[in-house]
Amino acid sequence: MLKGFLFFLLTFSFSILCAQEQTPQKVGPWEQVSGFSINQDENYMIISLMVLGKNQLFETTLNNEIWSEPKPIETINKHFGEGFDVSGPSLNYNGEILFFHADFDNSLGGYDIYYSKRSSDGWSAPIHLEAPINSQENEMYPSISPGKERIFFTRSAPNPDFKKPRDTPECQKLFSAIKNIDESWGTPLPLHDQINRGCEKSISVANDGRTIVFASIDEENHKDSYNIYFTREILENSWLEPTIIESAASDGTNIAPQIAGNSIYFLRKASERRQDYSRIYKVDLPSNAAPLKTYTSKGKVLIQNTKKPINASLTVFDPTTLKELGYYESNAETGTYELPLLDGRNYIVDVRNNKYSFASFMVDLREDEKVLGPELIELFDEINLQLTVYDSETFRPLEAKVEVQDASDKSKSYKGEMIAEGLYSITLPIGKSYVVKGSSAGFESNQFDFKLEGDVIFSRFERNMDLKPVRKTFEITVSDSETEEGVAAEVLITNLSRDEVIIFSAEDVKDGKVSAMLREGDEYEFTVRGAQGYSFYNQVVDLKEEESGELKAELVSLKAKTSIRLNNINFDSNSAELSSESFPELNRVVELIFDNPDLTLEISAHTDNVGNAGFNMLLSERRAQSVVNYLLEHGVPEDQIVAKGYGLTQPMVPNTSDENKALNRRVEFKILDVEEKQDEENLSS
Repeated sequence: MLKGFLFFLLTFSFSILCAQEQTPQKVGPWEQVSGFSINQDENYMIISLMVLGKNQLFETTLNNEIWSEPKPIETINKHFGEGFDVSGPSLNYNGEILFFHADFDNSLGGYDIYYSKRSSDGWSAPIHLEAPINSQENEMYPSISPGKERIFFTRSAPNPDFKKPRDTPECQKLFSAIKNIDESWGTPLPLHDQINRGCEKSISVANDGRTIVFASIDEENHKDSYNIYFTREILENSWLEPTIIESAASDGTNIAPQIAGNSIYFLRKASERRQDYSRIYKVDLPSNAAPLKTYTSKGKVLIQNTKKPINASLTVFDPTTLKELGYYESNAETGTYELPLLDGRNYIVDVRNNKYSFASFMVDLREDEKVLGPELIELFDEINLQLTVYDSETFRPLEAKVEVQDASDKSKSYKGEMIAEGLYSITLPIGKSYVVKGSSAGFESNQFDFKLEGDVIFSRFERNMDLKPVRKTFEITVSDSETEEGVAAEVLITNLSRDEVIIFSAEDVKDGKVSAMLREGDEYEFTVRGAQGYSFYNQVVDLKEEESGELKAELVSLKAKTSIRLNNINFDSNSAELSSESFPELNRVVELIFDNPDLTLEISAHTDNVGNAGFNMLLSERRAQSVVNYLLEHGVPEDQIVAKGYGLTQPMVPNTSDENKALNRRVEFKILDVEEKQDEENLSS
């Protein structure tokens, strides 16, 4: 009693469905129908007719109240060849999927359940429902819920205790199975014992997913034949007591019921004037047997940029429990979708296709003003990845080579286009995983995984990639130019390729040696300032070309008569005006004089042999004076420097080539006799 209460009856009086007597109305001219299914618009039907002793599927259309000549569905009937029995057709809620049973070669038992999908080319080849739906028994008369989350069918289950009437079809048992989260089918279970009373034949679920009609023999009441019954699932596994549809009852065999529109269609097998027939009939749907009220949310799913239709899955969830309530599809050729949803509830609908973006929307049917789904859902099939590549140490943007590789097919790759300094744009198809790679000269390459599988919501992604500079050990040796012994010095290393300065104090270079980790491929300027009494040293080194990894800086002892060439002292052609490129070197001369206040220097300017000797003499004097003027402007005492022009009279090398002439065009500083100055100071004191 308790079990029956928990799993079956919410026992209340349910009136017999006999609002008024009516005569069943014959549908179509066919006299030997073994099965049928009609669409919800009641203008298209699949019927099963006997051909050479075997049932085959046909389709027919209603035009001007007349059903067309049945056309065989050969893609199903003949898929495995001749001689197979195909029957029990059942269209899904929108007529785009056809379920049926057949005894094809690949069936697990005698009859198995198959389905086919409709397109503009007609019905597809049969698709077999594998275990656990099909088994070694006969599985027949399938019917799928609108959301494809539940399937109903019959399975052979002989009951020796049940004595069915003679000349009636074999008894079967009603089963249902629930779809798992991974879209596999769960183990089929028989419906409640009060529904499976011992001899059932066929079953159909209405568009509410809760109401079923089935054929059954009632041992106590209508025990002489199959008749049509109705029940409804009120709670999970709790059903109304089955009630006969009296208007469809008879002494004949009444099976294969289906609710469409406001009618119940069924198949009646009987004898008339000693002639057996099997015809399709319909009766008005009693109000108490009407399925629960539903509203249909409908629209289209299209590609955003091309407006072409997409075959997408639409999964319906309970927003409170997140339980999956149904699985629908948009039509691949039209993009249309239809969701028949129960009134009085609200839903979340997720829209997916693994090659396109993800979308979600709400349907709220709880209030008088119903909120249905969008009429247009646009999904995109590619995204834009914007990648910023930067130096991991300085955080400055980098010019780099950016490539995105398909993780599953390494022959496919996508190049990044630089749209701003260090910013790269890549367009990538959705539905794949990628490896994003970046490289730049002088830096270690870097990469990361980028997945566009699963639910992609955004059409644009921003990512950062830092590249670590490749550094090499660079040895600096500072020595006395005459003794070659190491001397203490301050070393300033300036990266000319980027904003980076490295400073070593004289304490760091006590023994004349120091090493630095420098970036490969960058250009550096080395400035070495010796202790008091030594000259400075300056040199630019390009590490793209330098392979030795060392710099030897020889400092000249500041003694009288010593001449030291100044680097990068430049003038315009035939001009004595200093260029700005000269200033860094002259600033080093200023510091040298400040560090050695006892020095008196001669600034010497020289030319090559091009042009008049007199002109070159005057030009060199003017250039020497320009250098002196710069030093004076920067605080060097006037009594420590003098200007002297030598013209072309003191070439370093013969003026036999452009390279030699460049060497001869030079500015030097010559140290005057320091000891003589010191002696003069001693005498005056």
